[in-house]
Amino acid sequence: MNKPTTAKLEVHGRFWVERGPHVFLGRGRVDLLEKINISHSIAEAARQLSMSYKTAWDMINAMNNLADQPLVVRAKGGRQGGGTVLTDYGQQVIAHYRAMEQEYETMLAALEQRYPHFGQLQAFDRCLQLRTSARNQLAAVVHKLHAHGQRIIVDLDLGAQTFLQAQLTRASVEALDLRSGRQVVALIKAPTMTLSTVPIANAQTLRGTISHIETDNEGHAEIALALPSNHHLIIALDHAVECPPLETEAFAIIDPRQVIVAVTP
Repeated sequence: MNKPTTAKLEVHGRFWVERGPHVFLGRGRVDLLEKINISHSIAEAARQLSMSYKTAWDMINAMNNLADQPLVVRAKGGRQGGGTVLTDYGQQVIAHYRAMEQEYETMLAALEQRYPHFGQLQAFDRCLQLRTSARNQLAAVVHKLHAHGQRIIVDLDLGAQTFLQAQLTRASVEALDLRSGRQVVALIKAPTMTLSTVPIANAQTLRGTISHIETDNEGHAEIALALPSNHHLIIALDHAVECPPLETEAFAIIDPRQVIVAVTP
């Protein structure tokens, strides 16, 4: 099994131009054109890019066949001393490709800034894989914090307009450095929740659909409740007779004091 790496997750992508089902331009092909433009030699350009002459020649033929005009031509004598040269059209193609490539890189950088928490997902995933006695480990983002007497209520955003509250001490909030926007894991033990087919007044409930039921010979039951956020809650019941049927809309009743909040180091 591969060991988890601590390297930061980064957003990358590949940019290329197609004509019909065929690749016309890509970074490697444009690199080749630029090397030919400097050296006036396919063989020298291929050597600098550590590719065979045949590979370079096949790439040039493919580009010339797909282009509206030739990009590369043979030249005899003249001011540049012959060899292989780029046409004016070839020069324009390179310039336009590099301009579009730069805009593409700018778009990727903007995506990385727009989703600043994405880079934490790798460490976050390791946290999700920890072995704990809590059957439920829910990825969440801190939405807001507000005081409730001597305790702090932490609103956790599970996604899809689904929110979960945890009640913590001030010391715990400070130790975990909890703040709006921070990515966390909410841990809930299956036996600490109860189930209802109707919402309960003055109680924290999460609405979902019963997706799985498992019972044992002693009359116990475990129910999987599918939430709108794509999380699944496992709820352990002492009496299987309390189980509603599959596909029933139901509500998990959760005491905020039973929700444990974990963060990545």
